[in-house]
Amino acid sequence: MKKKIKKYPRYKRRRQKNKHHIVNKCKGGRAVNENLLLMDVNRHNAWHFLFENKSFLDVIKLLVRCLGFKKHPDYLKAKELLDELELRNET
Repeated sequence: MKKKIKKYPRYKRRRQKNKHHIVNKCKGGRAVNENLLLMDVNRHNAWHFLFENKSFLDVIKLLVRCLGFKKHPDYLKAKELLDELELRNET
């Protein structure tokens, strides 16, 4: 007799949406269209569960660091892109 393999529950998108600030309110981000993303409620909750109130750039830095820990072949390219983003952000 074969064992039943437990499957992950299928992700269901909710019709409800939340507004996610690109620049956090606590860091001076305003509630204007240019600073808001409309996100599915589950994804928005997952974002904050994983990354708390980190900015997009901080999340990218974290993910690039993770690639470096694993000596992933894409690390150097990701690091270059991150450096480029940081330079753009400074100007």
